[in-house]
Amino acid sequence: METVAAALYGLDILILFAFQVLNKDYPLFSHAVSDYGVGATARLFKVYVVSGSIAAPLLAWQFWQADTPGYPLAIPAYLLLVALGRLGIGLFPNDLRGTPRTGRGQIHHLATLLAFTCAFMTVAEATPLLAASISGPLAIALVQLKHLISLGFIAVVVTISPPLRRFFGLAERLFLYGTAIWFLTASLTLPPL
Repeated sequence: METVAAALYGLDILILFAFQVLNKDYPLFSHAVSDYGVGATARLFKVYVVSGSIAAPLLAWQFWQADTPGYPLAIPAYLLLVALGRLGIGLFPNDLRGTPRTGRGQIHHLATLLAFTCAFMTVAEATPLLAASISGPLAIALVQLKHLISLGFIAVVVTISPPLRRFFGLAERLFLYGTAIWFLTASLTLPPL
């Protein structure tokens, strides 16, 4: 199961990279990743949504089954909410920049808020516990990655405002790449099922 979760998170990372290469309609890092759900990369975006929606419950199950004392039930719950948010992101397309706001676009934003917040909470709560259960460079890397994800999360929140909106895509990618790498690492670090 951990191999499947890791493979799906690896696929997420590859797809995030592929969005930049395959969709020449958007300048590099200027658009939200959800914008790739409309247009030339719409099918690939669906694969991205589905892979993350499957990987998150698998990782939740790993945390649930981990024989390490101290993992709160909130961690698997957050991961299940990440999956729910990802499904909402896929079912309700984003309103592209410059187009009128729609109800489905608002639902998309709420689903994104749910997925991002719960991903951040997973990393924030699980990193100290996971790092304490392992040792050496991997533990240090997880902690450093947590700091990078925290910075990305703050940057996403700050760049939502119109004066900084042009930096949103970069902030979002910092957060999304960071969380995908953290989740991949966690799925391979937790005790095998």
